[in-house]
Amino acid sequence: MSYAKFRDMVELCGHLQARSMGLTITELMQLTERSRKTVERMLGTLIGLGLVEANHIRDSDHHLTKRWRLEGSADAPIHLFMNIEPLEKVALERLLNSLDGGPAQRGLTKMLSVQKPLSRHLVNDLDEFIERDAHIGRVGPKSHVRNAIMQVLEPAVVGSEQVRLRYKSELKRRASARIINPHGFLFGRFSYLVASTTKGELRIYRLDLIEDAEALGTYFEEPKTWSFKQWVQESFGVFHGDEKLQVKILFAPTVAKRAESIQFHSSQTSKRQKDGSLLVTLTCKGHRELIHELLHPDWLGNFQILEPKALVDELRSYMHATLESHQNY
Repeated sequence: MSYAKFRDMVELCGHLQARSMGLTITELMQLTERSRKTVERMLGTLIGLGLVEANHIRDSDHHLTKRWRLEGSADAPIHLFMNIEPLEKVALERLLNSLDGGPAQRGLTKMLSVQKPLSRHLVNDLDEFIERDAHIGRVGPKSHVRNAIMQVLEPAVVGSEQVRLRYKSELKRRASARIINPHGFLFGRFSYLVASTTKGELRIYRLDLIEDAEALGTYFEEPKTWSFKQWVQESFGVFHGDEKLQVKILFAPTVAKRAESIQFHSSQTSKRQKDGSLLVTLTCKGHRELIHELLHPDWLGNFQILEPKALVDELRSYMHATLESHQNY
C-alpha cells in the first residue's frame, strides 16, 4: 500500500474512532473529501480486516441508513497509528487552557495525558500562545454555569425528560419553580436552555440564572411539526419574538473583503458590486441582535441597511435611545 493510501486509511480510522454514534457513507465522504467509491473501497478493506462494524442507527435516521464505527477490539492496533502530531498537541493544549472545567476539559486532559511530552522549543511556543490566548479570550462578559446544573440538563435534553427548575430572572427578586420540557442549548455571549412549558409554549432560560434543576423521571414527546435546529436557524441570534424579515445590507468596499469571509446567518447570500462593495441578503428574526452586530467596530460607519425600512427605523430608535441617555454629559 502506498503512503498516500495508508495516510487516507488512518484518517478514516480516526474519524470512525472519534464518533461513538458511528458515521454514514455520506458523512465519511464529507469528512474525508473523497468520492463514494473511494470511501466504500477503504471501508471494505477495514471490514475485511475485522476493524469496522455496523452501528445502531440514530432515531432520526432513515430505517435503511447504515452507520459504521471501529469494532471494539480494534482499539489496540489503531492506536499505533493515532499518535497526535506535536503541532496538533500544541493546539489541543491551547484549547485545554481555554476551558473552564466540565466534561470537555476532563476528557481532553485524559486524552493528552497519554501523549508524549512536547520538545523544549515547542513548550516555549506553547507558553507564548497561552499567554496570548488568555489575554484575548478572557476579555468581555462571562457567565458561570454550575456543573451540577448541566449534569441534570444534558441527559434530560437527550432523553426528553421533564425537569423542575428554580429560575430567577434578572427582573425578579426571588427564584420561582417551574416544570419544563428541555429541547436544547444555545451558546453565545451567554448560554441558554431552550425549553417549552407543560402547555407547549417555548421559553428561553439563561443557564447562569438557573439556581436548581431536578430530573423528574417523567418524559415528553418532541412536537412532530417543530425542529429545534430549524427554529434556531430562523433567528440571527437567541431571541425569536419579532417578525421574520428579508434584510439587505450593503458593506462598503473598505470592509467588503472582511464581510465576505463571515457567515452572518445560514440563509445568507453575498454578491460583490461593481464598486467593490458587498451586498448581503438574509432572512431572519432577532433584529435587535443583528443591529448589535452591525454596530460592532468592524462595520461601524461602513454599512447601509437597504431593506427593510422597519429595520432602519429600529436602528434609528436604538441610536436615539442611546443618545438620549447621554444628554446630560
